[in-house]
Amino acid sequence: MAQGLPDTNEIIDSMPALMELEMTLTQYTYQERDAQLAAHNRTKTKPWKELLPSIGVGYTAGGSPRPTASWSPLQVMDRKERQNKIINDRESIMLSYEVILEDRLHKLRQLYHNYEVDIRIIATRHSTLLIDEELFAITERKYEENIIRPSEYLSAKRDIVRARAEVEVMKLELKKFSYEVLWEARW
Repeated sequence: MAQGLPDTNEIIDSMPALMELEMTLTQYTYQERDAQLAAHNRTKTKPWKELLPSIGVGYTAGGSPRPTASWSPLQVMDRKERQNKIINDRESIMLSYEVILEDRLHKLRQLYHNYEVDIRIIATRHSTLLIDEELFAITERKYEENIIRPSEYLSAKRDIVRARAEVEVMKLELKKFSYEVLWEARW
């Protein structure tokens, strides 16, 4: 194996279990939702301010100014509508984040299962590489004993180097994909 490249077992061991990733993603999504709700809570006005009368200046029939205060029963109705809107907006945020969480979990599970399939593919390719290594060792012995031509040996050596490189590239691709899975889980 090339120096500095991860072993398949290292890659597998570095990946947390799907349940742990799901819990992390769920926590992240709930934190996001809570931040939205906190921002939503800060935007609403104080309930007592909505019931204050409107204060202004009015003029008497003689044209002299005097202070006025007006209050309308519609303010109570408007207040109730605003409260209902706030409740509905909160519920909307809660429900939208449930949908977002389900979508994210679905994508995470899909990526994780693809990751597991890639591990199986690498394991299968690695087992065939072991056979190729044995065949190359036999070819190498034949070359050392002058049973085969140098061109046959070099061809076999090129094939085994390609096979090793292919497995190493697959391992690196798996490592890269594991980072994608971890990012999707907000790990």
